[in-house]
Amino acid sequence: MWKPKLLPNLMLASLLIVTSAAMALDSDRKQPISLEADSAVMDEAKGHYVYSGNVVVIQGTMTISASSVEILMNADGDIDSFHAVGNDAAQAHLEQITESDKSQLDAWADDLVYKVIADVITLTGNAALHQHGNQFSGDTINYSVADEKVKASAKPNTKQRVKMIFNPGS
Repeated sequence: MWKPKLLPNLMLASLLIVTSAAMALDSDRKQPISLEADSAVMDEAKGHYVYSGNVVVIQGTMTISASSVEILMNADGDIDSFHAVGNDAAQAHLEQITESDKSQLDAWADDLVYKVIADVITLTGNAALHQHGNQFSGDTINYSVADEKVKASAKPNTKQRVKMIFNPGS
């Protein structure tokens, strides 16, 4: 059962995760955060937070949609990582206007992990990333947020291949 004092802590955890993302527009970091889910479980002692069921996080131009979102804190109480998972009906999805050129970044995968300190997003399972008019897809995509570098790979021992579409001038 929910205790009234837990809600502010859950919202704080959500605030920390979203405001720590380097890809957010500066103006996004100043916007209020809306977080909705069917349920939430918090273990503050372990720094472990889980939001489940049609999770939607919105702050400014950024939206994260997933079946579940797990937040892990480090020993200093800062966000270490967040893990968004899709389901059979829909993949985890992140959309964001980028700081560098104000273009839209879209990322989809069965499994999406954002390592805050390393500033890396790892998309696994039918992964796709669209940015600057370019498209990347494969089994796994590693995206370095700070320097906007993409590394895509296919599933080993399969006929799957990495697909990249580059649009000149974008």
